[in-house]
Amino acid sequence: MGYAVHYISTEERKRRKVKKKYRREHVTSKAIRAKDMKNAVKWNLPKLEYDTTGTDTVERSIVIRILKLDRISPTTDPDGDHAMQQLISEGIVLKPKRVGGRRVFDRADLLQSLKAWAR
Repeated sequence: MGYAVHYISTEERKRRKVKKKYRREHVTSKAIRAKDMKNAVKWNLPKLEYDTTGTDTVERSIVIRILKLDRISPTTDPDGDHAMQQLISEGIVLKPKRVGGRRVFDRADLLQSLKAWAR
């Protein structure tokens, strides 16, 4: 009488572990977030450019809404403010100016820097 046990060799177990290392879960969440931000900017940049034609400055809240930065991580950052702040702190976008209590970006500089980053 034999047993109904499937034997897995040590070599096969090692190969299975190696295959699991390259899944998306093992990539750091910071890298995933950066990629998601870059994709959001790349896909929505033409809309930002079209919607702000004829203006010199663009409000920070409008940029967040048009680029859909509030949808990158809706549970932890529902306003998208953290994603925008990350772009500013990494030096991708210049700091906004304060005009009458509102934070506004220079449209030309904003579009130029986002286009260069999103390539």
